[in-house]
Amino acid sequence: MKTLFITLFLALIAYLVWPFTTLYQLDQALQQSDRARLAELVDLQTVRAEIKRKMNKEMESSIGEVSGSFVEWLQSGIQRLGSGAIDQMVDLEWAMHQLRSHNPDPRQGGLLNQLDYAFFDGPNSLLLRIGELGENPVHARLTRDGERWRITAIYN
Repeated sequence: MKTLFITLFLALIAYLVWPFTTLYQLDQALQQSDRARLAELVDLQTVRAEIKRKMNKEMESSIGEVSGSFVEWLQSGIQRLGSGAIDQMVDLEWAMHQLRSHNPDPRQGGLLNQLDYAFFDGPNSLLLRIGELGENPVHARLTRDGERWRITAIYN
């Protein structure tokens, strides 16, 4: 019985640590501007789909409240690019810029030193807040995708 308890306890600890190892890998990919690694860690298709869901008031989205500047950015893109705006605007460069946006130089560096909040909001979901409240933080969601964790939402 004691062995079972210890095994279950260690499995729980490993599960809780698992997404944070991905967060570390994401930070390293951002610091090294490793676009190939970043592309593996950011599910752009799902990020785009979540933004589209958020725009459609009749659909449920995992994105929380968005800032006025985020809405303005979307509206401006839709006016310029039409219905395919999100597919064109939300790319790997945009994701990198968002995740680095609270660095002194948002063109380089990682995100761990700017991470203000990282906590599970579901058994397979870790919500991140990059930047402090009141300073237009960027929110990202890490979601378990089979045997790996990936960014599936980015918004501010």
